[in-house]
Amino acid sequence: MKRKTVNSQLYNYKTYLNYRDKMLMLALNVFQFKNINPFIDMSVVNTELLTTGSIAFFQDDVTKELLALPYINVGALDFYGRPRAIMVRPFFGSYNRTLYKERGEFVIMYDNEARLPLYPQIVEGAERMALIKRTIDINISNQMTNRWWKTTEEKERTLRNILEQVDSKVDTIITYDDLDLDETQQILNPAPFVADKLNEAKHEEWAEFLEVIGVTSLAVNKKERLITDEVESNNHLINYYLNCFYKTRKKACDDINFKYGLDVEIKLNKDVLDLLKITENDIINYDNSDDTNVNVGDDYE
Repeated sequence: MKRKTVNSQLYNYKTYLNYRDKMLMLALNVFQFKNINPFIDMSVVNTELLTTGSIAFFQDDVTKELLALPYINVGALDFYGRPRAIMVRPFFGSYNRTLYKERGEFVIMYDNEARLPLYPQIVEGAERMALIKRTIDINISNQMTNRWWKTTEEKERTLRNILEQVDSKVDTIITYDDLDLDETQQILNPAPFVADKLNEAKHEEWAEFLEVIGVTSLAVNKKERLITDEVESNNHLINYYLNCFYKTRKKACDDINFKYGLDVEIKLNKDVLDLLKITENDIINYDNSDDTNVNVGDDYE
C-alpha cells in the first residue's frame, strides 16, 4: 500500500511538471528582441523576467558590449522603490559588478508594470490542471471498479452465473425460486463518469492562462456559440494583457538605445501575431495615447 501511494504521488508530481513546462515554453516565446548583442542568451533574459520580474541591462566596462544579467539591490531604494545601486551576477562563473543609477550605468527591464513575476501564476495554474488531469485519470480508472453484491450463501452460485451472463450480454430470466431479489443488493457501484466535465474545466484553466500571456483561447469548447460581443471582449482582454508585458519591454529598449546609442527592438513573436490575426500596431496602439509621450531616457515608473 505504501509503495502504491508513493508511486501515485510521483505520478502526481510528474503531471504537474508536465503542465508547468508546457506553460513555461509558451510564456517564454511571446516576444523577440532584434538588433541585440548575439552574445546575450535571450532564453536567460526571458526566464529571468518570468521568474523574478526584472533583469538588468548594462554596458561591459571592457568590451563595451551590451550585457543582460540578474541582479540584486545594493543599499537603499529611491522614493518609488527603484534601486539606486545594483550588483549584477551571472548564474555561472564568478563575475560580479556594482552599478550605480546616478551614473546611468544600468537599465532595468521589468516583465510588467506591477513588477511582479508571472511564474507563481504558472505554478498555480499547473497545479490546478494537474489536479484536474489526475482526477480524470482516477475517474476513468474507477469505471473499472469491481461490483460488490450481497446475497445469501445459498444463492451465491446462482448470482455468480447471472453476473457472468450479464457481462457476456446474455439475456437472463430470473424466477423467484432461483433468486430472492429482496435478499440481493449491489453495495458498491462504479463512480459516476464525470471525466468529460473535468476535461472542460481543464480547458477553461488552460484558456485563462493563454489569455494572460496574450494568446487567443478560442480552442475552449463552449456549448453555445460565441456571439460577436463575446469574441470582441475576449480579443480586447488578450490585447490588454499583451500590452501590459509589451510596454515595459519597449520602455526598457528605448532607454537602452538612448543611453548606449543602440537600436534594440522588441517584437511580438510572428506565430503569436498570425494566431491572433492582428498587427503589432494593434497592440502598441491599444494603450492610451498619452502613454506614448514618455520621454526616452527617463527611468521607468
